[in-house]
Amino acid sequence: MSAGTAAGIAAAIALGGTAVRIGMLAWLAAAQDSTGAAAHAGTGVAGDTAAGPAAQPGVGQLLDSWDAQHYLGIAKHGYATEESFAFFPAYPALLRLVGGTVAAGCVLSVVCTAVMAAGVMALARRMGAGLWGQVAAAIVVTSAPMSIVFAMPYTEALFGALAVWALVLLVDRKWIAAGVVVCALGGVRLTAVCMIAAFAALVLLRGRGQPRAWVGLALTPWVLVGYLAWASAHLEHGYFGLQREHWNSAFDFGAATWHWLATTLTTGTNVGYLLSTAAMVAVPLALVLAWRRVDLGVWLFSAALAANVLLSDGLMHSRPRLLLPAALLGIPWALRAAARPVPGAVLVGAWVLFGAWFSAYMLVVFEWAI
Repeated sequence: MSAGTAAGIAAAIALGGTAVRIGMLAWLAAAQDSTGAAAHAGTGVAGDTAAGPAAQPGVGQLLDSWDAQHYLGIAKHGYATEESFAFFPAYPALLRLVGGTVAAGCVLSVVCTAVMAAGVMALARRMGAGLWGQVAAAIVVTSAPMSIVFAMPYTEALFGALAVWALVLLVDRKWIAAGVVVCALGGVRLTAVCMIAAFAALVLLRGRGQPRAWVGLALTPWVLVGYLAWASAHLEHGYFGLQREHWNSAFDFGAATWHWLATTLTTGTNVGYLLSTAAMVAVPLALVLAWRRVDLGVWLFSAALAANVLLSDGLMHSRPRLLLPAALLGIPWALRAAARPVPGAVLVGAWVLFGAWFSAYMLVVFEWAI
């Protein structure tokens, strides 16, 4: 398959998946709006619009919610507030280049999703997959629960694109090129440290006798370290002090996660909390099931990511989004589904719809940050 064909297929996957997620978002928003209107009419004061419920936000407003506001603010005004220093600069810089609007941010994220899909296809190809296996793998990874952020002014699509292509380069043992990509990843999110850790482990396991492997590893941390140092110089309690103060985010060896899981699984009734809990349980299980079924680099990165997220305190209901890159662990099952076209297509389609519904619910119905 030529590079042009692969790029076209990846673009189609990104655009098709985005259309499904936006469609589900619009449908659920309309359903919520009509439910609210019906409930209001039932009170007998339907004509009193001032007393009625607020209208459900439209799709554009939903895509512009939560952290999207921070990225758009940085793109327009720079690091103008203390909270803004929590957000890494690469995505806002790109966002500013393409216009700094919500629409530009959404388009940028969809383009990055296409690049990520192409990277997943390349990974699947290196696992021996044919065309349909590659397509199924790309669909499964880019349609995971909470993948609506791949169409929002969020960093997840850019992070995923760089991370997947770094893993492709590591599979090919192109150490220096991988080091450059991982270095760039350090400008996107703090969780780039997970890729640096996986890179270091692979150098020790596969490349310790190769000077280029050590050179590639030496390239990886500088953007990440540079931003942390710069941000800390502008903050009274440093970057990590800011994270603790505003998001209660700190490494606690999983104490907060265990407490959340125990409480939610025994007494929880909030659907959004239960969905978040399901994602937090599913990733460690997927790690166990995917052992030796995916490339070691993919497994190590996913394991480091899961450890980073699940062994820290913070906003528990943001965990499905933070764990999105671990959807790479689903590649072996995507390949198995592709081997049986009809039932496989049904399973992949069901996964896409479930991921779209999960995303829409967390953005439309769930009241807290994603």
